[in-house]
Amino acid sequence: MRVIVSLVLILGVWSRSAIRHSANEADYMPHLDPNSPDYDHEAFLGHDKKAEFDKLPASEAKARLQRIIPYLDENGDGKISEDELHDWIKKQLLAYIMDDARNLHEGNDVNHDGFVSWKEYVATTYGLGFVDNEQMAPKEGEFDYREMILKDYNKFITADANGDQFLSVDEMASFVHPEEFHHTRDLALQESMNDLDRNKDGYITVEEYLEDIIADEDDVRHNQPEMIEMERRTFLSHRDLNKDGRVDLNELREWMHPGGNAPALVEAKHLILLSDKDKDGLLTPNEIMDNFKVFVGSQATDFGRMLHNEL
Repeated sequence: MRVIVSLVLILGVWSRSAIRHSANEADYMPHLDPNSPDYDHEAFLGHDKKAEFDKLPASEAKARLQRIIPYLDENGDGKISEDELHDWIKKQLLAYIMDDARNLHEGNDVNHDGFVSWKEYVATTYGLGFVDNEQMAPKEGEFDYREMILKDYNKFITADANGDQFLSVDEMASFVHPEEFHHTRDLALQESMNDLDRNKDGYITVEEYLEDIIADEDDVRHNQPEMIEMERRTFLSHRDLNKDGRVDLNELREWMHPGGNAPALVEAKHLILLSDKDKDGLLTPNEIMDNFKVFVGSQATDFGRMLHNEL
């Protein structure tokens, strides 16, 4: 009988709680300048309801922030610690990843049994003709999906943490975002290396990195020479750690997960630094409200789904 992954970790099966502890948060922090107010707002509030709250009046933003504060104070002592603020931000980030996983899982669970098989994924993603024929050579003029399917298969079997050949919703989370989980992170790292390492020598040169930016027409840096030059300098000064003119796998790992530090923890420290008037390392409700723009500025009043019904 197929084992259903529940909210607890049983016999090594990855669960929601295991995902919470294993997820690296880097990719779910806002893709904004970490020194900007918008970064603070989105990290604290979440991403789901951004458009709805972008122009929220200051009075309403303050009122809603006031209602959030009790949720931050986990131990009810009237003050918000760094750990409590860190936990809150992690919850907002986890909501993103689970939403992605549920949406993809629902779209691929053809027989509605609560699990996604490899055949179901192939059929819904690539078409019935590829089921049992994943490496079928394309006909003349057709797109060759073989490399994409092979990459997806490697992700699928790696994300299948309990080895039952099916993906639960929780396992689907690591399939969608392999860079965020311990058991799929090395695969994501190697995929990133393969994507950027155009000459397949095991290294990323600054030229290969810039070629990737230039090739991406959706990248805002695509046609901005000054931005390209800035990326060149950043690559050489901050990515190429041993100054040999290229990035190896270990340097790429540091690039993707700097210092092993969770960005949510860094953000919690930053918010406390900005708002802790008496410098005791804790935030009172008054300190939060006195600095409400740090948390809910009018340009990024983006409340997570978790508290939407409460607020």
